Amino acid sequence: MTDTTTTSRPYRSPLRERQASATRGLILDALVVLLEEQRADEITNRELADASGVSERTVYRHFPDRDALLAGLVDRLETLTNSEDRIRDVESLADFQTMAERFMNDSDEHFVAARAEALFNADPRKFSQATRARSKLAVDVVAASAPHLDVRDHLHIAALMRCLVSAQAWLRMREEFGVPGSESGPLVAWAIGAMFNEIERGNPPPHTP
Repeated sequence: MTDTTTTSRPYRSPLRERQASATRGLILDALVVLLEEQRADEITNRELADASGVSERTVYRHFPDRDALLAGLVDRLETLTNSEDRIRDVESLADFQTMAERFMNDSDEHFVAARAEALFNADPRKFSQATRARSKLAVDVVAASAPHLDVRDHLHIAALMRCLVSAQAWLRMREEFGVPGSESGPLVAWAIGAMFNEIERGNPPPHTP
C-alpha cells in the first residue's frame, strides 16, 4: 500500500514578514533616537512604544528583552558594513589590522547605527554575540602570531587589541578628540603593529605577581 501522507509545512507569508521587518525597523529607529538623550538602561518599553508608534505589547513581541534589542542593532550594523564576511577573512595579524582600519572607517560611514550600537553594547555583562566573536578572534590571532608566549600573555594582548578595535574606542576618539574613523583606523592598526614589534624584539607584556 502506498503511503500518501504528506508532511505539512508551516506557511510563511511574505507580506507578514515584510510587515514584521518594517515594525522591527521602526522600533530600532526609535531606540536610536532615544539613545541621543538617554542611557541605554533608562529606556523603557513604554518609551520605545510611544516613540515608534506601536503598542508596548508589539515592542515586547519583537524584542522581549535588552539582548534582543542589542542583537537587532548589531544585525543592522553588520548588514550595513558587511562585517560578518570580513571577520571570516581574518587569518593573520595583518588581516586583523586591516579589519581594524575598515571597522573604524565603516563606523564613520554609518555613524547613526554605529553610535547606537556603541552606546547600547557598552555593558560587559551583556555584550552581543558579535562582540564576543571578535574577542575570540583576537585571542586566536594573538596565539597564532606569538606562539612562544603563554596563555595569559595571549589574553592580555587580545584584551588590549579589543579595547582598541571597539565601537566604544571609535566613538570616544571621534567625539572627545575629534579623530574620525578615517584617522583612528590607521592609528589603531599602527598601535597593534608597534605592540607586536616590541614582542618580536623580546619585550613581552609585563607579568604581575
